[in-house]
Amino acid sequence: MTEINPAFLQQQGSIQAAGQQPKTEKPDNPYNLVMVETAKEVGEIAKSKIGSMPYRIATAGYSAPPENYEGPTKQFLKNLDLELGTRSTAFVTSPTADAGSIDAITTEVTGLNKDKLFYTTSQDYVGYINPSNFPPTIDTVAYSMLPKHVLPNNAEYSKATAEASNIFLATGGRNTTVSDFVNAIKHGNKAIILNNPAIETPAWGEPKNRVENASKYLTSQINAFRNGQELPYPEVEGFTKEFMSEHKSELNNLVKTITIQDNNPNAIYAAAKEAANFIR
Repeated sequence: MTEINPAFLQQQGSIQAAGQQPKTEKPDNPYNLVMVETAKEVGEIAKSKIGSMPYRIATAGYSAPPENYEGPTKQFLKNLDLELGTRSTAFVTSPTADAGSIDAITTEVTGLNKDKLFYTTSQDYVGYINPSNFPPTIDTVAYSMLPKHVLPNNAEYSKATAEASNIFLATGGRNTTVSDFVNAIKHGNKAIILNNPAIETPAWGEPKNRVENASKYLTSQINAFRNGQELPYPEVEGFTKEFMSEHKSELNNLVKTITIQDNNPNAIYAAAKEAANFIR
Protein backbone atom coordinates (compact mmCIF):
# COMPACT_ATOMS: atom_id res chain seq x y z
CA MET A 1 0.00 0.00 0.00
CA THR A 2 1.28 3.45 -0.84
CA GLU A 3 0.39 6.95 0.26
CA ILE A 4 -0.94 9.45 -2.28
CA ASN A 5 -0.37 13.18 -2.56
CA PRO A 6 -3.14 14.99 -0.58
CA ALA A 7 -3.20 17.89 -3.05
CA PHE A 8 -4.64 15.58 -5.67
CA LEU A 9 -7.27 14.28 -3.25
CA GLN A 10 -8.37 17.84 -2.49
CA GLN A 11 -8.71 18.50 -6.21
CA GLN A 12 -10.84 15.37 -6.66
CA GLY A 13 -13.07 16.43 -3.77
CA SER A 14 -13.62 19.81 -5.41
CA ILE A 15 -14.58 18.14 -8.68
CA GLN A 16 -17.13 15.91 -6.93
CA ALA A 17 -18.53 18.83 -4.93
CA ALA A 18 -19.13 20.69 -8.18
CA GLY A 19 -21.26 17.81 -9.43
CA GLN A 20 -18.66 16.52 -11.87
CA GLN A 21 -17.20 13.04 -12.04
CA PRO A 22 -13.47 12.34 -11.57
CA LYS A 23 -11.85 11.56 -14.88
CA THR A 24 -11.15 7.94 -13.91
CA GLU A 25 -14.82 7.11 -13.37
CA LYS A 26 -15.69 6.18 -16.93
CA PRO A 27 -18.82 4.31 -17.96
CA ASP A 28 -16.84 1.52 -19.60
CA ASN A 29 -14.79 0.97 -16.41
CA PRO A 30 -11.45 0.43 -18.20
CA TYR A 31 -9.59 -0.54 -15.02
CA ASN A 32 -12.18 -3.08 -13.85
CA LEU A 33 -12.98 -1.28 -10.61
CA VAL A 34 -15.17 -3.19 -8.15
CA MET A 35 -16.76 -1.02 -5.46
CA VAL A 36 -16.81 -2.68 -2.03
CA GLU A 37 -18.21 -1.17 1.14
CA THR A 38 -16.25 -2.84 3.95
CA ALA A 39 -12.88 -4.37 4.69
CA LYS A 40 -14.61 -7.58 5.76
CA GLU A 41 -16.14 -7.92 2.31
CA VAL A 42 -12.73 -7.48 0.71
CA GLY A 43 -11.40 -10.19 2.99
CA GLU A 44 -14.11 -12.58 1.83
CA ILE A 45 -13.43 -11.79 -1.82
CA ALA A 46 -9.70 -12.29 -1.30
CA LYS A 47 -10.39 -15.63 0.35
CA SER A 48 -12.22 -16.78 -2.78
CA LYS A 49 -9.47 -15.47 -5.09
CA ILE A 50 -6.18 -16.23 -3.32
CA GLY A 51 -7.31 -18.04 -0.18
CA SER A 52 -5.77 -21.32 -1.33
CA MET A 53 -2.31 -19.77 -1.04
CA PRO A 54 -0.75 -20.43 2.38
CA TYR A 55 1.21 -17.18 2.26
CA ARG A 56 -0.69 -14.01 1.35
CA ILE A 57 1.67 -11.07 1.67
CA ALA A 58 0.49 -7.46 1.80
CA THR A 59 3.28 -5.16 0.68
CA ALA A 60 3.75 -1.55 1.79
CA GLY A 61 6.35 1.01 0.82
CA TYR A 62 6.98 4.00 -1.38
CA SER A 63 4.90 5.41 -4.23
CA ALA A 64 7.92 7.43 -5.41
CA PRO A 65 11.09 5.45 -4.74
CA PRO A 66 14.10 7.01 -3.02
CA GLU A 67 17.59 6.12 -4.18
CA ASN A 68 18.60 2.47 -3.61
CA TYR A 69 14.98 1.35 -3.10
CA GLU A 70 13.60 -0.21 -6.25
CA GLY A 71 16.30 -2.72 -7.23
CA PRO A 72 16.98 -4.30 -3.81
CA THR A 73 13.27 -4.37 -2.91
CA LYS A 74 12.36 -6.10 -6.15
CA GLN A 75 15.12 -8.66 -5.74
CA PHE A 76 14.08 -9.30 -2.13
CA LEU A 77 10.46 -9.92 -3.17
CA LYS A 78 11.52 -12.25 -5.99
CA ASN A 79 13.72 -14.24 -3.64
CA LEU A 80 11.02 -14.35 -0.96
CA ASP A 81 8.51 -15.65 -3.51
CA LEU A 82 10.95 -18.38 -4.56
CA GLU A 83 11.85 -19.32 -0.99
CA LEU A 84 8.22 -19.67 0.08
CA GLY A 85 7.25 -21.33 -3.21
CA THR A 86 5.77 -19.51 -6.16
CA ARG A 87 2.73 -21.80 -6.05
CA SER A 88 2.22 -21.11 -2.36
CA THR A 89 2.55 -17.32 -2.32
CA ALA A 90 0.21 -14.51 -3.31
CA PHE A 91 0.54 -10.75 -2.87
CA VAL A 92 -1.86 -7.97 -1.93
CA THR A 93 -1.09 -4.47 -3.18
CA SER A 94 -2.57 -1.31 -4.68
CA PRO A 95 -3.23 -0.83 -8.42
CA THR A 96 -1.41 2.54 -8.46
CA ALA A 97 1.61 0.89 -10.06
CA ASP A 98 3.83 3.82 -11.05
CA ALA A 99 7.34 2.79 -12.02
CA GLY A 100 9.56 2.12 -9.02
CA SER A 101 6.71 2.04 -6.51
CA ILE A 102 6.04 -0.90 -4.20
CA ASP A 103 2.81 -1.49 -6.14
CA ALA A 104 4.69 -1.76 -9.45
CA ILE A 105 7.38 -3.95 -7.88
CA THR A 106 4.77 -6.31 -6.46
CA THR A 107 2.88 -6.40 -9.75
CA GLU A 108 6.09 -7.20 -11.65
CA VAL A 109 7.04 -10.01 -9.27
CA THR A 110 3.66 -11.71 -9.72
CA GLY A 111 3.68 -11.37 -13.50
CA LEU A 112 0.01 -10.29 -13.21
CA ASN A 113 -0.92 -13.88 -12.43
CA LYS A 114 -4.53 -13.69 -11.21
CA ASP A 115 -3.85 -16.48 -8.71
CA LYS A 116 -0.93 -14.56 -7.17
CA LEU A 117 -2.09 -10.95 -7.16
CA PHE A 118 -4.96 -9.21 -5.39
CA TYR A 119 -5.57 -5.49 -5.84
CA THR A 120 -7.35 -3.24 -3.38
CA THR A 121 -7.37 0.53 -2.91
CA SER A 122 -9.42 3.52 -1.74
CA GLN A 123 -11.83 5.63 -3.74
CA ASP A 124 -9.56 8.57 -2.98
CA TYR A 125 -6.67 6.90 -4.81
CA VAL A 126 -8.47 5.77 -7.95
CA GLY A 127 -7.51 8.97 -9.76
CA TYR A 128 -3.88 8.00 -9.47
CA ILE A 129 -4.23 4.91 -11.65
CA ASN A 130 -2.31 5.93 -14.76
CA PRO A 131 -0.91 3.16 -16.99
CA SER A 132 1.26 5.67 -18.81
CA ASN A 133 3.32 5.85 -15.62
CA PHE A 134 3.72 2.07 -15.35
CA PRO A 135 7.04 0.38 -16.09
CA PRO A 136 7.16 -1.27 -19.54
CA THR A 137 7.30 -4.70 -17.87
CA ILE A 138 3.63 -4.39 -16.87
CA ASP A 139 1.25 -5.59 -19.58
CA THR A 140 -1.49 -2.96 -19.42
CA VAL A 141 -4.02 -5.20 -21.18
CA ALA A 142 -3.53 -7.99 -18.65
CA TYR A 143 -3.55 -5.38 -15.89
CA SER A 144 -6.90 -3.96 -17.03
CA MET A 145 -8.52 -7.39 -16.75
CA LEU A 146 -7.71 -7.88 -13.07
CA PRO A 147 -10.35 -6.62 -10.60
CA LYS A 148 -9.40 -3.66 -8.39
CA HIS A 149 -11.43 -3.69 -5.18
CA VAL A 150 -12.18 -0.12 -4.14
CA LEU A 151 -13.09 0.89 -0.58
CA PRO A 152 -14.95 4.13 0.23
CA ASN A 153 -12.16 5.64 2.38
CA ASN A 154 -8.52 5.23 3.34
CA ALA A 155 -9.20 3.88 6.84
CA GLU A 156 -11.32 1.01 5.49
CA TYR A 157 -8.76 0.38 2.76
CA SER A 158 -5.98 -0.07 5.33
CA LYS A 159 -8.13 -2.53 7.26
CA ALA A 160 -8.91 -4.37 4.02
CA THR A 161 -5.22 -4.86 3.36
CA ALA A 162 -5.00 -6.78 6.63
CA GLU A 163 -8.21 -8.72 5.97
CA ALA A 164 -7.00 -9.86 2.55
CA SER A 165 -3.61 -11.09 3.78
CA ASN A 166 -1.98 -13.08 6.57
CA ILE A 167 1.51 -11.55 6.31
CA PHE A 168 2.55 -7.90 6.20
CA LEU A 169 5.77 -6.60 4.66
CA ALA A 170 6.99 -3.05 5.31
CA THR A 171 9.69 -1.91 2.87
CA GLY A 172 9.72 1.76 3.86
CA GLY A 173 7.05 4.28 3.01
CA ARG A 174 5.36 6.90 5.13
CA ASN A 175 2.39 7.15 7.51
CA THR A 176 0.24 4.75 5.52
CA THR A 177 2.73 1.93 6.08
CA VAL A 178 2.43 2.55 9.82
CA SER A 179 -1.37 2.39 9.60
CA ASP A 180 -1.16 -0.87 7.66
CA PHE A 181 1.24 -2.30 10.25
CA VAL A 182 -1.17 -1.44 13.09
CA ASN A 183 -4.06 -3.13 11.29
CA ALA A 184 -1.93 -6.18 10.49
CA ILE A 185 -1.07 -6.61 14.18
CA LYS A 186 -4.71 -6.14 15.20
CA HIS A 187 -5.64 -8.85 12.70
CA GLY A 188 -3.03 -11.26 14.07
CA ASN A 189 -0.90 -11.27 10.92
CA LYS A 190 2.82 -11.86 10.94
CA ALA A 191 4.82 -8.78 9.98
CA ILE A 192 8.25 -8.29 8.44
CA ILE A 193 9.94 -4.88 8.76
CA LEU A 194 12.60 -4.72 6.07
CA ASN A 195 15.41 -2.24 6.69
CA ASN A 196 17.88 -1.26 3.99
CA PRO A 197 20.64 1.02 5.38
CA ALA A 198 21.50 2.08 1.81
CA ILE A 199 18.24 4.06 1.79
CA GLU A 200 19.27 7.30 3.48
CA THR A 201 15.75 8.65 4.00
CA PRO A 202 15.33 9.44 7.72
CA ALA A 203 12.69 7.83 9.90
CA TRP A 204 10.94 11.15 10.56
CA GLY A 205 10.79 14.40 8.61
CA GLU A 206 10.44 17.56 10.67
CA PRO A 207 9.61 19.88 7.74
CA LYS A 208 6.43 17.94 6.90
CA ASN A 209 5.97 16.46 10.38
CA ARG A 210 5.47 12.94 9.11
CA VAL A 211 7.06 9.52 8.78
CA GLU A 212 9.55 9.44 5.92
CA ASN A 213 10.89 5.89 6.27
CA ALA A 214 8.37 3.65 8.00
CA SER A 215 10.81 0.74 8.36
CA LYS A 216 13.23 2.90 10.35
CA TYR A 217 10.37 4.53 12.26
CA LEU A 218 8.72 1.25 13.30
CA THR A 219 12.05 -0.32 14.26
CA SER A 220 13.09 2.68 16.36
CA GLN A 221 9.75 2.99 18.15
CA ILE A 222 9.57 -0.74 18.93
CA ASN A 223 13.16 -0.89 20.17
CA ALA A 224 12.64 2.11 22.44
CA PHE A 225 9.47 0.59 23.86
CA ARG A 226 11.16 -2.75 24.54
CA ASN A 227 14.05 -1.00 26.28
CA GLY A 228 11.77 1.11 28.46
CA GLN A 229 12.91 4.33 26.80
CA GLU A 230 11.01 7.36 25.60
CA LEU A 231 9.76 6.97 22.05
CA PRO A 232 12.11 8.92 19.75
CA TYR A 233 9.42 10.07 17.33
CA PRO A 234 5.82 11.32 17.55
CA GLU A 235 3.07 8.71 17.71
CA VAL A 236 1.06 8.43 14.49
CA GLU A 237 -1.68 6.26 12.97
CA GLY A 238 -2.56 4.65 16.30
CA PHE A 239 0.94 3.27 16.79
CA THR A 240 1.26 4.50 20.36
CA LYS A 241 2.95 3.30 23.53
CA GLU A 242 -0.48 2.16 24.70
CA PHE A 243 -0.94 0.14 21.51
CA MET A 244 2.43 -1.53 21.99
CA SER A 245 1.60 -2.33 25.62
CA GLU A 246 -1.73 -3.84 24.60
CA HIS A 247 -0.12 -5.86 21.79
CA LYS A 248 3.18 -6.69 23.48
CA SER A 249 2.76 -10.41 22.87
CA GLU A 250 2.08 -9.89 19.15
CA LEU A 251 5.07 -7.57 18.79
CA ASN A 252 7.29 -10.23 20.39
CA ASN A 253 5.92 -13.20 18.48
CA LEU A 254 4.58 -11.93 15.17
CA VAL A 255 7.05 -9.19 14.19
CA LYS A 256 10.49 -9.69 12.67
CA THR A 257 12.90 -6.89 11.77
CA ILE A 258 15.30 -7.85 8.98
CA THR A 259 18.19 -5.79 7.69
CA ILE A 260 19.74 -6.11 4.24
CA GLN A 261 23.39 -6.03 5.24
CA ASP A 262 24.64 -4.98 1.82
CA ASN A 263 23.01 -4.29 -1.53
CA ASN A 264 24.51 -7.30 -3.27
CA PRO A 265 22.64 -10.41 -4.46
CA ASN A 266 23.95 -12.66 -1.71
CA ALA A 267 22.96 -10.29 1.09
CA ILE A 268 19.52 -9.70 -0.40
CA TYR A 269 18.99 -13.45 -0.77
CA ALA A 270 20.06 -14.00 2.84
CA ALA A 271 17.52 -11.41 4.01
CA ALA A 272 14.75 -13.04 1.97
CA LYS A 273 15.65 -16.48 3.33
CA GLU A 274 15.54 -15.12 6.88
CA ALA A 275 12.11 -13.66 6.18
CA ALA A 276 10.83 -16.92 4.66
CA ASN A 277 12.04 -18.91 7.67
CA PHE A 278 10.15 -16.57 9.99
CA ILE A 279 6.98 -16.69 7.90
CA ARG A 280 6.82 -20.48 7.68
